[in-house]
Amino acid sequence: MRAALLLIAVVLYGCTANPEQSVSEGKDVRLQLGLAYLAQGKLQLAHPHLQTALKNNPQSLDANLALGQWYLSTNDVDSALSLYQQALSWQPMSGALYNNYAVALCVAGDWKTALTYFDKVRLDSKYSHHDRARKNRAECLARGSHDAAQP
Repeated sequence: MRAALLLIAVVLYGCTANPEQSVSEGKDVRLQLGLAYLAQGKLQLAHPHLQTALKNNPQSLDANLALGQWYLSTNDVDSALSLYQQALSWQPMSGALYNNYAVALCVAGDWKTALTYFDKVRLDSKYSHHDRARKNRAECLARGSHDAAQP
């Protein structure tokens, strides 16, 4: 189950940040490098760049989402949850953040709380991946129902 949810997490992150965006669009070079390495599965190379991007701009939603995804990719769910919780304190209406936090909650086995956060995604009318969030919610619900049915 954890592997399937991590796969969902990797797929959903592709919907929230784009490693193909150019630096000229105002993106942090370190963030772009970290995202590129993350997309290639080069987690050891991605980490220092993502950490530096977050250190340079602690309230960058993209940096928080990227480092959170890195944590999920390395099975450090607790760190992802902590990072997302902190980001929610200053970015309380982000569909991307709600979606990623919900996936992390689902991976952690807290699927009931995860469903609540998936439902909050629709509050962000600017978030362009509502279909992806609905699919993630359905997968989480299915996994939660499956776990609940296990003896």
